[in-house]
Amino acid sequence: MKWLTDAEDKTSSFLIDHPKTKKWTIWVGKFIIEAISAFIFAYGFRAFISPTIECVKVWAAQASSSGPDPTTVNALISGGASGISQAIIKFIEIFPVDLIEHEKTLVSILYFVINVPILLLSWFKISKQFTIFTLINVGFVSLFNQIIPDDWIYNVVNIYNDHLARAIFAGITTGVSSGLALMIGTSSGGVDVISLYISEKKSTSVGKYSLIANTITVICYVLFSAIGSKTNDYQSSMKVDNIVTMALYTVVYFFVSSQVVDILNIKNRKQELQIITSDSQLATVLIRSFPHSCSIIDSKGAFSGKKNFFLIMVISKSEVKKAVKMVKERDPLAFMTIVDINQVYGRFYIKPIE
Repeated sequence: MKWLTDAEDKTSSFLIDHPKTKKWTIWVGKFIIEAISAFIFAYGFRAFISPTIECVKVWAAQASSSGPDPTTVNALISGGASGISQAIIKFIEIFPVDLIEHEKTLVSILYFVINVPILLLSWFKISKQFTIFTLINVGFVSLFNQIIPDDWIYNVVNIYNDHLARAIFAGITTGVSSGLALMIGTSSGGVDVISLYISEKKSTSVGKYSLIANTITVICYVLFSAIGSKTNDYQSSMKVDNIVTMALYTVVYFFVSSQVVDILNIKNRKQELQIITSDSQLATVLIRSFPHSCSIIDSKGAFSGKKNFFLIMVISKSEVKKAVKMVKERDPLAFMTIVDINQVYGRFYIKPIE
C-alpha cells in the first residue's frame, strides 16, 4: 500500500534527521517487545509446561473421572534457565520436603538467580546494551511468572491431558518469546545468551545449540525426578514411566521451539544472491551498500548473444530485501536467484550486537 510506504519513508527521514529521537524510539520499542516476549514465555510456562497445583485441581474438577490427578503435576521440562530451575527443584525434592505449593515462587527466584552469571558473561563478552535489555526480559519473566493469576490459565486453556498439544503450544510460545527478543538484537536470557555467543563466533544458527543444552537439562530433570519418586513420600505418586513419557514429549517441545527460533531469527542465516546483469557498475554499487564483497564472472546471453555479468554475493537474510530492491532500481532487467546457505567458511562480516 502506497500510503504505508510513504509513511515509512517519512518516519525514516524524520528519525535520520533527529538521532536522539531515533535512539529513544528504538529503546522504547525494544522495552515493549521485551515485555511482550517475557509475558508470552511466562504464560506459556504456566499454561503448558509446568502448571501450578491450583490449575491442576481446577482442571481435575472440570474433567470426568479420567481427568488429571489433582495431587500431581505432570510437567514438561522447560529449556534454559527455567528448565535448570525445574531440575534444581527436583534435586531438592530428592530429600523429604514438599515444595509443590511453592514451586511457582521458587522458579521465579531461581530463574533470575541463574541468569545473573550468564548476564555477566554477556556484559563482558557480547554487549552492554544487549545485556541491559536481556536483564529487562529476565526480570519481566520472573515477575509475570509470579503475578499471572491462575484463573488466567485455567479459564482460558484446558489441554492438560493432551500432552502432544501441550508440547506443541509450549514450543510455539517459547520459540516466539526467544525469537522476538533475538529479532531486535537482544535475548530472553539463559541458554539463549550462551547459544547466541557461540553462534556469533561460528556464524551459524542459534537453535541447535539451545537444543543441545536443553537436552542435558532434561536428562538431569528425569534423573532427579526418578530418584525423588523413590526417596520422597511427597513425590511417591509420580511414576517413573510417567516421568519418562513427559520427557519424551519435552523433546517435541524443544524441536518445535528450536524451529520457531530459527525461523524468526534471520540474523545469522545466509543466502547467496546470484545476479545476471548488463550493468557493469552494479557490483560497485552493491559492495558500497553492504559490508560484503562479490565475485564477477563475464558471461554471454545464449539467446541474445550479448555480453553481461554474472555476480555472486553472500549476504545475511535480513539484507536480502534491501539488495533486491537496489538491484531492481539499478537494472530493472536484471535476472536474480536467491539460494539458502547452511554454513559459511571464511571471512564474512556480521554486524556486531549493540
